[in-house]
Amino acid sequence: VPLPKNPLRMLNSYLIRGKERHLLVDTGFNRPECFDALTGALRELGAERGKIDLFLTHLHADHCGLAADLPEDPAAKFYCSERDTVAMNNTTRGPSFWDGFLLRMLPHGVSEQQIEHLTTSHPARRFCPSHEISTTPVNDGDVLHYGGYALQVLSTPGHTPGHVSLYEPGLKAFFSGDLILGDITPNIATWENFPDALGTYLNNLERIRGMDISLTLPGHRSLIEDTGKRIDQLQKHHAARLNEVRKILDEGAATAYQTAARMTWDMRYDTWEEFPIPQQWFATCEALSHLEHLVALGEAAQATEKNMILFSRKS
Repeated sequence: VPLPKNPLRMLNSYLIRGKERHLLVDTGFNRPECFDALTGALRELGAERGKIDLFLTHLHADHCGLAADLPEDPAAKFYCSERDTVAMNNTTRGPSFWDGFLLRMLPHGVSEQQIEHLTTSHPARRFCPSHEISTTPVNDGDVLHYGGYALQVLSTPGHTPGHVSLYEPGLKAFFSGDLILGDITPNIATWENFPDALGTYLNNLERIRGMDISLTLPGHRSLIEDTGKRIDQLQKHHAARLNEVRKILDEGAATAYQTAARMTWDMRYDTWEEFPIPQQWFATCEALSHLEHLVALGEAAQATEKNMILFSRKS
Protein backbone atom coordinates (compact mmCIF):
# COMPACT_ATOMS: atom_id res chain seq x y z
CA VAL A 1 0.00 0.00 0.00
CA PRO A 2 1.70 3.27 -1.07
CA LEU A 3 2.45 5.93 1.54
CA PRO A 4 2.82 9.04 -0.66
CA LYS A 5 5.46 11.61 0.28
CA ASN A 6 6.51 9.54 3.29
CA PRO A 7 10.03 8.14 3.89
CA LEU A 8 8.52 4.70 4.60
CA ARG A 9 7.29 4.59 0.95
CA MET A 10 4.77 1.79 1.47
CA LEU A 11 3.02 -0.47 3.97
CA ASN A 12 2.89 -4.26 3.75
CA SER A 13 -0.71 -5.34 4.34
CA TYR A 14 -1.35 -9.08 4.64
CA LEU A 15 -4.52 -11.04 3.87
CA ILE A 16 -5.26 -14.39 5.49
CA ARG A 17 -8.04 -15.73 3.33
CA GLY A 18 -10.73 -17.94 4.85
CA LYS A 19 -13.95 -19.62 3.71
CA GLU A 20 -16.33 -17.49 5.80
CA ARG A 21 -14.18 -14.58 6.96
CA HIS A 22 -10.83 -13.10 5.93
CA LEU A 23 -8.33 -11.40 8.21
CA LEU A 24 -6.49 -8.31 6.97
CA VAL A 25 -3.37 -7.25 8.86
CA ASP A 26 -2.99 -3.42 8.81
CA THR A 27 -4.37 -0.94 6.28
CA GLY A 28 -2.30 2.13 5.32
CA PHE A 29 -3.09 5.82 5.73
CA ASN A 30 -6.58 7.25 5.54
CA ARG A 31 -6.06 8.80 2.14
CA PRO A 32 -7.41 8.00 -1.36
CA GLU A 33 -4.18 6.54 -2.75
CA CYS A 34 -4.06 3.96 0.04
CA PHE A 35 -7.76 3.14 -0.21
CA ASP A 36 -7.62 2.62 -3.98
CA ALA A 37 -4.53 0.41 -3.82
CA LEU A 38 -5.83 -1.73 -0.98
CA THR A 39 -9.37 -2.20 -2.29
CA GLY A 40 -7.99 -2.91 -5.76
CA ALA A 41 -5.74 -5.64 -4.35
CA LEU A 42 -8.63 -7.15 -2.42
CA ARG A 43 -10.72 -7.31 -5.59
CA GLU A 44 -7.87 -9.06 -7.41
CA LEU A 45 -7.73 -11.61 -4.59
CA GLY A 46 -11.50 -12.10 -4.63
CA ALA A 47 -11.80 -10.96 -1.01
CA GLU A 48 -15.09 -9.17 -0.41
CA ARG A 49 -14.90 -6.22 1.95
CA GLY A 50 -18.08 -7.48 3.57
CA LYS A 51 -16.21 -10.58 4.79
CA ILE A 52 -13.10 -8.88 6.17
CA ASP A 53 -12.02 -8.54 9.80
CA LEU A 54 -8.99 -6.43 10.70
CA PHE A 55 -5.95 -7.06 12.86
CA LEU A 56 -4.20 -3.79 13.73
CA THR A 57 -0.67 -4.29 14.97
CA HIS A 58 -0.51 -0.80 16.46
CA LEU A 59 -1.91 2.71 16.60
CA HIS A 60 0.19 4.48 13.94
CA ALA A 61 -1.88 5.91 11.10
CA ASP A 62 0.04 4.07 8.39
CA HIS A 63 -1.20 0.83 9.96
CA CYS A 64 -4.74 1.77 11.04
CA GLY A 65 -5.77 4.83 9.02
CA LEU A 66 -8.32 3.04 6.81
CA ALA A 67 -9.71 0.79 9.53
CA ALA A 68 -12.89 2.80 10.06
CA ASP A 69 -13.84 2.86 6.37
CA LEU A 70 -12.56 -0.35 4.82
CA PRO A 71 -14.90 -3.13 6.11
CA GLU A 72 -18.41 -3.15 4.65
CA ASP A 73 -19.89 -5.45 7.29
CA PRO A 74 -21.20 -3.59 10.38
CA ALA A 75 -20.36 -6.70 12.42
CA ALA A 76 -16.73 -6.81 11.24
CA LYS A 77 -14.24 -7.38 14.05
CA PHE A 78 -11.31 -5.10 14.71
CA TYR A 79 -8.55 -6.75 16.74
CA CYS A 80 -6.09 -4.47 18.51
CA SER A 81 -4.54 -4.15 21.95
CA GLU A 82 -6.63 -2.21 24.43
CA ARG A 83 -3.88 0.32 25.09
CA ASP A 84 -3.27 1.17 21.44
CA THR A 85 -7.02 1.26 20.80
CA VAL A 86 -7.37 4.08 23.31
CA ALA A 87 -4.50 6.03 21.76
CA MET A 88 -5.73 5.35 18.20
CA ASN A 89 -9.19 6.66 19.03
CA ASN A 90 -7.66 9.70 20.72
CA THR A 91 -6.06 10.71 17.42
CA THR A 92 -9.53 11.16 15.89
CA ARG A 93 -10.55 13.76 18.47
CA GLY A 94 -8.78 16.81 17.10
CA PRO A 95 -7.26 19.59 19.25
CA SER A 96 -8.49 18.11 22.54
CA PHE A 97 -5.89 15.36 22.10
CA TRP A 98 -3.29 16.83 19.79
CA ASP A 99 -2.51 19.98 21.75
CA GLY A 100 -1.42 17.98 24.78
CA PHE A 101 0.33 15.32 22.71
CA LEU A 102 2.52 17.87 20.95
CA LEU A 103 3.08 20.32 23.80
CA ARG A 104 4.61 17.59 25.98
CA MET A 105 7.76 17.97 23.86
CA LEU A 106 8.24 21.67 24.62
CA PRO A 107 10.46 20.96 27.66
CA HIS A 108 12.57 18.68 25.46
CA GLY A 109 13.52 21.50 23.10
CA VAL A 110 10.88 21.39 20.36
CA SER A 111 9.83 25.00 19.71
CA GLU A 112 6.33 26.47 19.80
CA GLN A 113 6.68 27.31 16.10
CA GLN A 114 7.52 23.70 15.26
CA ILE A 115 4.58 22.46 17.32
CA GLU A 116 2.24 24.89 15.57
CA HIS A 117 3.45 23.49 12.24
CA LEU A 118 2.93 19.93 13.45
CA THR A 119 -0.70 20.57 14.43
CA THR A 120 -1.52 20.34 10.72
CA SER A 121 1.45 18.50 9.19
CA HIS A 122 1.91 15.51 11.50
CA PRO A 123 0.89 12.41 9.48
CA ALA A 124 -0.74 10.82 12.50
CA ARG A 125 -3.20 13.70 12.60
CA ARG A 126 -3.70 14.11 8.86
CA PHE A 127 -4.25 10.44 8.01
CA CYS A 128 -5.78 8.88 11.14
CA PRO A 129 -9.07 6.91 11.04
CA SER A 130 -12.13 8.95 10.13
CA HIS A 131 -13.86 8.12 13.41
CA GLU A 132 -13.45 6.06 16.58
CA ILE A 133 -13.42 2.28 16.32
CA SER A 134 -14.74 -0.26 18.78
CA THR A 135 -12.17 -3.06 18.87
CA THR A 136 -11.99 -6.58 20.24
CA PRO A 137 -9.00 -6.30 22.59
CA VAL A 138 -6.34 -8.96 22.12
CA ASN A 139 -3.77 -10.06 24.66
CA ASP A 140 -0.64 -12.16 24.70
CA GLY A 141 -1.54 -15.81 24.11
CA ASP A 142 -4.87 -15.24 22.37
CA VAL A 143 -5.43 -17.33 19.22
CA LEU A 144 -7.32 -16.18 16.11
CA HIS A 145 -8.59 -18.78 13.65
CA TYR A 146 -8.71 -17.77 9.98
CA GLY A 147 -8.16 -19.77 6.80
CA GLY A 148 -7.35 -22.94 8.71
CA TYR A 149 -4.52 -21.22 10.57
CA ALA A 150 -4.11 -20.74 14.31
CA LEU A 151 -2.68 -17.23 14.64
CA GLN A 152 -1.15 -16.65 18.06
CA VAL A 153 -1.20 -13.10 19.41
CA LEU A 154 2.06 -11.85 20.91
CA SER A 155 2.26 -8.71 22.99
CA THR A 156 5.35 -6.91 21.64
CA PRO A 157 5.35 -3.33 22.99
CA GLY A 158 8.18 -0.89 22.46
CA HIS A 159 7.50 0.72 19.09
CA THR A 160 4.18 1.67 20.67
CA PRO A 161 2.91 0.86 24.18
CA GLY A 162 0.40 -1.69 22.90
CA HIS A 163 2.07 -3.11 19.80
CA VAL A 164 0.96 -6.69 19.01
CA SER A 165 2.19 -9.28 16.52
CA LEU A 166 0.98 -12.64 15.13
CA TYR A 167 2.71 -16.01 14.94
CA GLU A 168 1.53 -19.05 12.97
CA PRO A 169 3.37 -22.08 14.39
CA GLY A 170 2.51 -24.45 11.53
CA LEU A 171 4.13 -22.14 8.97
CA LYS A 172 6.61 -20.72 11.47
CA ALA A 173 5.54 -17.34 10.10
CA PHE A 174 5.80 -14.17 12.17
CA PHE A 175 3.76 -11.06 11.32
CA SER A 176 5.98 -8.53 13.06
CA GLY A 177 4.25 -5.20 12.43
CA ASP A 178 6.92 -2.60 13.17
CA LEU A 179 8.73 -4.65 15.80
CA ILE A 180 11.20 -6.00 13.22
CA LEU A 181 11.79 -4.39 9.82
CA GLY A 182 14.21 -5.73 7.23
CA ASP A 183 15.71 -2.74 5.42
CA ILE A 184 15.14 0.07 7.91
CA THR A 185 15.13 0.32 11.69
CA PRO A 186 11.83 0.89 13.51
CA ASN A 187 11.45 4.28 15.17
CA ILE A 188 11.50 3.85 18.94
CA ALA A 189 9.96 6.97 20.46
CA THR A 190 8.87 7.96 23.95
CA TRP A 191 5.35 7.73 25.30
CA GLU A 192 3.50 9.07 28.32
CA ASN A 193 3.05 6.53 31.12
CA PHE A 194 5.30 4.05 29.31
CA PRO A 195 8.74 4.21 30.92
CA ASP A 196 11.85 3.10 29.04
CA ALA A 197 10.27 2.28 25.67
CA LEU A 198 13.66 1.34 24.24
CA GLY A 199 14.40 -1.11 27.05
CA THR A 200 11.01 -2.74 26.52
CA TYR A 201 11.63 -2.93 22.78
CA LEU A 202 15.04 -4.56 23.20
CA ASN A 203 13.59 -7.10 25.65
CA ASN A 204 10.93 -8.06 23.11
CA LEU A 205 13.53 -8.51 20.38
CA GLU A 206 15.31 -10.97 22.66
CA ARG A 207 12.03 -12.78 23.33
CA ILE A 208 11.37 -13.22 19.61
CA ARG A 209 14.90 -14.49 19.07
CA GLY A 210 13.98 -17.61 21.04
CA MET A 211 11.11 -18.51 18.71
CA ASP A 212 11.18 -20.94 15.77
CA ILE A 213 10.59 -18.55 12.85
CA SER A 214 11.14 -19.42 9.19
CA LEU A 215 9.85 -16.15 7.74
CA THR A 216 9.12 -12.72 9.23
CA LEU A 217 6.52 -10.62 7.43
CA PRO A 218 7.17 -7.01 8.50
CA GLY A 219 5.05 -3.89 8.22
CA HIS A 220 7.41 -2.26 5.71
CA ARG A 221 9.91 -3.20 3.02
CA SER A 222 11.29 -6.68 2.32
CA LEU A 223 10.45 -9.99 3.98
CA ILE A 224 13.01 -11.40 6.42
CA GLU A 225 14.24 -14.97 6.04
CA ASP A 226 16.87 -14.89 8.82
CA THR A 227 15.07 -13.33 11.77
CA GLY A 228 17.86 -14.00 14.27
CA LYS A 229 20.40 -12.23 12.07
CA ARG A 230 18.11 -9.21 11.69
CA ILE A 231 17.56 -9.05 15.45
CA ASP A 232 21.34 -9.02 15.88
CA GLN A 233 21.57 -6.09 13.48
CA LEU A 234 18.84 -4.14 15.26
CA GLN A 235 20.45 -4.70 18.64
CA LYS A 236 23.83 -3.54 17.31
CA HIS A 237 22.16 -0.47 15.79
CA HIS A 238 20.74 0.60 19.13
CA ALA A 239 23.99 -0.20 20.93
CA ALA A 240 25.78 2.14 18.53
CA ARG A 241 23.05 4.75 19.01
CA LEU A 242 23.46 4.57 22.78
CA ASN A 243 27.22 4.98 22.47
CA GLU A 244 26.68 8.01 20.27
CA VAL A 245 24.35 9.55 22.84
CA ARG A 246 26.83 8.78 25.62
CA LYS A 247 29.53 10.70 23.73
CA ILE A 248 27.18 13.66 23.20
CA LEU A 249 26.40 13.81 26.91
CA ASP A 250 30.11 13.50 27.75
CA GLU A 251 30.47 16.93 26.15
CA GLY A 252 27.81 18.46 28.40
CA ALA A 253 24.15 18.36 29.36
CA ALA A 254 21.65 18.52 26.49
CA THR A 255 17.95 18.42 25.74
CA ALA A 256 16.52 15.66 23.57
CA TYR A 257 16.27 18.11 20.66
CA GLN A 258 19.90 19.17 21.02
CA THR A 259 20.92 15.52 21.23
CA ALA A 260 18.97 14.60 18.08
CA ALA A 261 20.55 17.49 16.18
CA ARG A 262 24.01 16.05 16.88
CA MET A 263 23.20 12.41 16.14
CA THR A 264 23.76 10.78 12.74
CA TRP A 265 20.68 9.97 10.68
CA ASP A 266 20.25 8.06 7.44
CA MET A 267 18.56 10.95 5.65
CA ARG A 268 19.27 12.69 2.36
CA TYR A 269 19.74 16.10 4.00
CA ASP A 270 23.16 17.64 4.68
CA THR A 271 22.26 19.46 7.89
CA TRP A 272 19.81 19.12 10.77
CA GLU A 273 18.20 22.42 9.80
CA GLU A 274 17.21 20.96 6.42
CA PHE A 275 15.21 18.12 8.02
CA PRO A 276 11.45 18.60 7.53
CA ILE A 277 9.82 19.47 10.86
CA PRO A 278 7.97 16.11 11.13
CA GLN A 279 11.31 14.30 10.70
CA GLN A 280 12.91 16.51 13.37
CA TRP A 281 10.02 15.51 15.62
CA PHE A 282 10.51 11.77 15.03
CA ALA A 283 14.28 12.11 15.50
CA THR A 284 13.83 14.03 18.76
CA CYS A 285 11.40 11.43 20.09
CA GLU A 286 13.87 8.66 19.22
CA ALA A 287 16.74 10.55 20.85
CA LEU A 288 14.57 10.91 23.95
CA SER A 289 13.92 7.15 24.12
CA HIS A 290 17.69 6.54 24.13
CA LEU A 291 18.26 9.22 26.77
CA GLU A 292 15.55 7.71 28.96
CA HIS A 293 17.09 4.26 28.53
CA LEU A 294 20.43 5.58 29.77
CA VAL A 295 18.58 7.01 32.78
CA ALA A 296 16.97 3.59 33.38
CA LEU A 297 20.43 1.99 33.19
CA GLY A 298 21.71 4.45 35.79
CA GLU A 299 24.17 6.02 33.33
CA ALA A 300 22.44 9.39 32.94
CA ALA A 301 20.35 11.79 34.95
CA GLN A 302 17.72 14.31 34.01
CA ALA A 303 16.97 17.66 35.61
CA THR A 304 14.69 20.59 34.85
CA GLU A 305 16.28 23.99 34.40
CA LYS A 306 14.26 27.04 33.30
CA ASN A 307 11.40 24.78 32.13
CA MET A 308 13.74 22.68 29.98
CA ILE A 309 14.60 19.02 30.68
CA LEU A 310 18.35 18.44 30.44
CA PHE A 311 20.12 15.08 30.42
CA SER A 312 23.65 14.61 31.69
CA ARG A 313 26.06 11.73 32.18
CA LYS A 314 26.48 10.27 35.63
CA SER A 315 30.10 10.08 36.75
